[in-house]
Amino acid sequence: MGLVTALAEHGAEPVVVEVDTVDQAELTACLRERMADPGDEYAGVVSLLAWDERSCEPGTLSRGVAATVALMQAVEEIGLAAPLWCLTRGAVAVREPSEVTSEFQPLVWGMGVVQGLDQPTTWGGIVDLPQTPDETALARLCSVLAGVDAEDQVAVRASGVFARRMRREPATSAPVWRPRDTVLITGGTGGLGSYVARWAAGHGARHLVLLSRQGAQAPGAAELAAELTALGADVTIAACDVTDREQLAAVLAELPDGAPLSAVVHAAGLALPEKPLSKMTLAEFADIGRAKIAGARHLDNLLWDRELDAFVLFSSGAAAWGSGGQSAYAAGNAYLDGLAQRRRARGLAATSVAWGAWGGGLGTIDEMMGAQWRRTGLMTMDPRLAALAMAHTVGGGAVHGVVADIDWERFGPGYTMARFRPLLRGLPDVIDLLTEDTSEDGAGQTELIARLAGLTPEEQERLLTELVQAEAAAVLGHANADATGDRPFSEIGFDSLTAVELRNRLNAATGLRLPATMVFDHPRPSVLARRIRTELGQADTSSVDSVLAELERLEAHLAALPKEKIERARITSRLQRMTAKVAEIEAVGAGGETVTERLDTASADDVFAFIDQEFGVD
Repeated sequence: MGLVTALAEHGAEPVVVEVDTVDQAELTACLRERMADPGDEYAGVVSLLAWDERSCEPGTLSRGVAATVALMQAVEEIGLAAPLWCLTRGAVAVREPSEVTSEFQPLVWGMGVVQGLDQPTTWGGIVDLPQTPDETALARLCSVLAGVDAEDQVAVRASGVFARRMRREPATSAPVWRPRDTVLITGGTGGLGSYVARWAAGHGARHLVLLSRQGAQAPGAAELAAELTALGADVTIAACDVTDREQLAAVLAELPDGAPLSAVVHAAGLALPEKPLSKMTLAEFADIGRAKIAGARHLDNLLWDRELDAFVLFSSGAAAWGSGGQSAYAAGNAYLDGLAQRRRARGLAATSVAWGAWGGGLGTIDEMMGAQWRRTGLMTMDPRLAALAMAHTVGGGAVHGVVADIDWERFGPGYTMARFRPLLRGLPDVIDLLTEDTSEDGAGQTELIARLAGLTPEEQERLLTELVQAEAAAVLGHANADATGDRPFSEIGFDSLTAVELRNRLNAATGLRLPATMVFDHPRPSVLARRIRTELGQADTSSVDSVLAELERLEAHLAALPKEKIERARITSRLQRMTAKVAEIEAVGAGGETVTERLDTASADDVFAFIDQEFGVD
């Protein structure tokens, strides 16, 4: 039984779109044509494009990956609200490294993690299937697509459905990798590579071969060589573009026989500034991951049968928990994760380490960026501890490990604000932290209600608006509320992290349990103040105040919708129909009452029911 049949048997009405292009414009046009009927409503998009293993220029992608990039871009351009699910085969391992049989499909997993951050409302998830899924596997897939367990990173196997998790792994008891003889390090004169070289020289390596594009001409190369020599190691710094197989082969051919190659550390390839996938060409996408992918691929091929103590691949947290605007970089790192599994399946050494943020000015983390990362809860690591963790991860025999210092009290709420992240279910203490009551003991609410007592509705709204403005100013570091005024939160600098901070401060001040999304649900302080007034039980249900607050909320949602989504949902016609109904009520109202008079006597529930019936927006 095929996928289309399985979907149909589980209640879906599949519409098959055959794609044989990696061009985003062509794919977008194809989807627009198939989805032209405004009467059609789509529950989801399921993509098998990643299964195409044919090579795609410049050789570090498959056509399947390239087509998936185009699909993600097309879905965003069209404004399709239905969730996108991507299917892979042989991209991840549940128990055995041999499960990873695809070279390039792991890239889609890296892309998917970032899509969950960049497109939280329209990203469905990613599912890895057996090479030939049977009826049971397809039934399990349908359950995942239906959201039965609310998972978004899943592998379906003959023995069941397995979800991706982060979990802590004690490292102090694991054996430690001790470098010996010759250790080759790509990106060897960069921040990370040079630190690993110092660590290796101080822990037993006799000869260090450091590769970089500039070689001995790289800034600080001479000083680095002198330092390593003083630590007792012979040093070779070679100019080598690791994406060039011939250059890399020439370097390997020159390695001395007296100190045989014992380990490789592939640290080349750095993250570039954030750039949304929708703004990126396929060539740009491929170029970002080229050094990581091509370098690792060439090293693996050239050392195919070489017995090594360690083959360490520097991956990134971007492929583990994601990093906004870094789809291409995450994809490149996910390739390294897959390569480590495929080498292990061949009985060879391999460990992929997904790094958090290195401190000490190493990598791409300067002082300013380090401060920004720490503010989000991704703490910069002491390089000495990071190197020790690497040694334990490699020595302990792990195929893949995450080494990061995360302050979950800061990171967790922001990371899960737009959508829940099932990835964290393997960390019970973090889940407890995210679900605990963020309100105070009620003292703040009691005091606030006492202050509101006796005030007119207008005075109550003014007081609460001033409260929101003051707390917003404090979160943004302003001396007083004048800096924020009643301007939209998006215009005064609020992001996911500061939204969580404001939520926490307002919860403490009001005793309420406001959601972290409140800043995005209520566009400005005055609108949020009305919401707080209602939550505190101060809104007069016989007036139009709460109705107007709800209308402002709906207006904010409409302003955030792309034109295509408004058209597809026929929102304009619904608004027109509702307006006509209001006009009709106004014209024939009992006793000659106007709409305003009717609203003054109607309850808020009556008006909300009317809006829900005619407008249909939640």
